[in-house]
Amino acid sequence: MDVFSNYVIEILTGISPVLQMVGISAFSYAEGLPIIGSILPGGTVALLAGSLSATGVFSPYLAFIVIAVSSFFGDMTGFFLGKKFKEKVWIKKIVNSEKHQKSWDLFDRHLAIISIFGKLIPVVRSTPSIFAAVRGVRTRRYMVYSFLGSFLWAFSGVFLGKILTEFLGKKAIPLIFGFLILSVVIVLLRQIIKSKK
Repeated sequence: MDVFSNYVIEILTGISPVLQMVGISAFSYAEGLPIIGSILPGGTVALLAGSLSATGVFSPYLAFIVIAVSSFFGDMTGFFLGKKFKEKVWIKKIVNSEKHQKSWDLFDRHLAIISIFGKLIPVVRSTPSIFAAVRGVRTRRYMVYSFLGSFLWAFSGVFLGKILTEFLGKKAIPLIFGFLILSVVIVLLRQIIKSKK
């Protein structure tokens, strides 16, 4: 396990710090986007960034800020896409369906909790933004929820990864990589099963 960890650390330290942060930023931004964010294992990337920061690859505080800000911008992109497409027939069908009215009432009532703490749940993470826009939530209000959720998610992911690595040593890196690969495989299998139904 240490051989794998050393190999990963060696590769990443060979990349310029700017490129390291651009990669983390791109992944975190994409993770905040609707649909794309449901497929990407963004939480695992935050854990991995925290784990690598514990080995000195980069600063955990820099990783935390980059992930939080990028996730926030991804989330707000989803929100503005929702505003742009809310008049589309297929969106109106989903939102105005009487069959789902109880769910929408619950969504409207608990938007703050869903938007802030939903960031911690992989599949839920990227969906509230587009639905909040379609449901007519004010931009400034949603920005506050998104900002809090993005910073909470980045903080918990990065510093949990850092603590895991301080506790388990370099063994944490392959474990997190394994979790990342497993989460991608699970999402892909779910998509394949869903498409066959």
